[in-house]
Amino acid sequence: MKLSASIKKPTIILTFTLILFLATIYLWNIDLKAVVNTAASGDIKSAARAIAGAGTPAILMSIYINAAISIMGVVPSVFLTGANVLVFGLHGGFLVSWAGEVIGAAVSFMLYRWGIKSAARIPTDRWKLVKTVNTLPGLRQIYFLMVLRMAPFVPSGLINLLGAITTIQPRNFIIATTVGKFPALLLETAFIYNLININKGYINLGIGIMVTALLYFGARKELDRLS
Repeated sequence: MKLSASIKKPTIILTFTLILFLATIYLWNIDLKAVVNTAASGDIKSAARAIAGAGTPAILMSIYINAAISIMGVVPSVFLTGANVLVFGLHGGFLVSWAGEVIGAAVSFMLYRWGIKSAARIPTDRWKLVKTVNTLPGLRQIYFLMVLRMAPFVPSGLINLLGAITTIQPRNFIIATTVGKFPALLLETAFIYNLININKGYINLGIGIMVTALLYFGARKELDRLS
């Protein structure tokens, strides 16, 4: 018996993700209200308290907060990076933030794509930037979004939305996010760590600011060239 043509692959993936999400919340007794409130707060200290207070599933709590931030699309995740540094340290904070960014981006990408193309049916193929990205071959689409991801402190929600309304494959979107977020988040984590411990290393903070600025303007220049 074949599945109905109306049941599309993105809907199946989204449904499976939602079931997995609810199952882990139930098994680990995670406070969903605290996740949403923390994601909307934009406060490092309250995020650190929520993550540390989760106990054993602290990493899962951080990832869920990151996913909520990605879905909201308007709250910068830099405060959560700071909270992860406070709770897990420099290296652990980076790894947890990186995993959370990738998972959160993937979830919001699927949700946005389902909502825009399946539910709302918004005709986005006529938008200039979307048309430009859609004309690129798969590898060039990966490169374009990867460069976007490399710009530090750029809201991830906007990039997730752009990916969702283009023709990029989910696999390619995740690859671009995973690779592009690595250097950007590495610098973001180091910058926040040095800012928190500013009395221990002004030189490191200064170098971090310079490298972050270079990466940001380098990414901007490359995007202008691609456009």
